[in-house]
Amino acid sequence: MRKWFTSLWILGLATLIVFPLLALPIWYFMDISLEEVFIVEQQQLYSIPNFLSAGIIFGLIVIWMTELEYFEESLSKYKNLLSNFKLNRFQVVFLSICAGVGEEIFFRGAVQPVLGIIATAFLFVAIHGYFSFKHPRVNIFASLLTLFIIFLGWAAREFTIYHAIAGHFSYDLVLLAYYRKNS
Repeated sequence: MRKWFTSLWILGLATLIVFPLLALPIWYFMDISLEEVFIVEQQQLYSIPNFLSAGIIFGLIVIWMTELEYFEESLSKYKNLLSNFKLNRFQVVFLSICAGVGEEIFFRGAVQPVLGIIATAFLFVAIHGYFSFKHPRVNIFASLLTLFIIFLGWAAREFTIYHAIAGHFSYDLVLLAYYRKNS
């Protein structure tokens, strides 16, 4: 258990620190200021709970999908991976924060201004390993996930990066909490 906690701690911190560091040269060469990425006006803060809610709803839809018999075989790899983590509550929150903040800063804050919303969404889902040539049913799931990531990209463009972070955080929180409870 201690080894897992150490590995998990390193993975979370690497996501939280390395991804934003990778964003820095992109911002530099694309002449994107930190103010452009992180500025938020007070009235924009009031809509963040909507994106927290959207992440929760999408997380519940994904949980429902993974429990359907139609996806049982094709998504079992992902279900087992999440279930085998044996996370405690702190780890669920910690990983959700690290992924939400680190990945969104990199993908929505740095990659998206270069590649656009759709290409960045496909790249994000592909890097997470959700597209499959062996299991076409996984691609149905990957397509749904890509739509959610496009939604997060839209949120970052039309609102702030904090809106995308909120949606990503709450999505991960729901999934990890569910699989923590049901493992």
